[in-house]
Amino acid sequence: MDNWKVEVSYKPEVPDTVGQGILEDIADLGISGINSVRTATVYWIEGALDAQSIDRIGTELLADPITQTYTFDIQNNAAKNWTLEVQFKPGVTDAVGDSTVKGINDLGITGVATVRTGHKYWLTGSLNAEVLETIAQRLLMNDVIQTFSYQKPSS
Repeated sequence: MDNWKVEVSYKPEVPDTVGQGILEDIADLGISGINSVRTATVYWIEGALDAQSIDRIGTELLADPITQTYTFDIQNNAAKNWTLEVQFKPGVTDAVGDSTVKGINDLGITGVATVRTGHKYWLTGSLNAEVLETIAQRLLMNDVIQTFSYQKPSS
């Protein structure tokens, strides 16, 4: 069983309106120094799948080819910006993940055990872990059903 991570985000030339809204909400919290926020939907796909199947899932199911792009990998890459990921806690129903499993099966791709979903945020500006945790807890997650992790930019 492999664990694949697929990230679906807006193409660079497409405005990230969700990220822009979050940037405005951060300013409303009185936090300054954040220059930009980009967002992605993350799919953690567990199953007996190869890269070709994951590529098909990204192309035919997860990403809108006009406005979105996707990347996939088995491991995480080093980050250029602060990154924050929000996902459901274990045991919490993930309706989008469940419907993604159905969509993958409808494509005729078998071997998927589970799909978990979440969101990824890339933040640029003057940040530290404390500011990032405040943003996560006040704006980006529901502490009852979700958890978050973050990664500092690699220097």
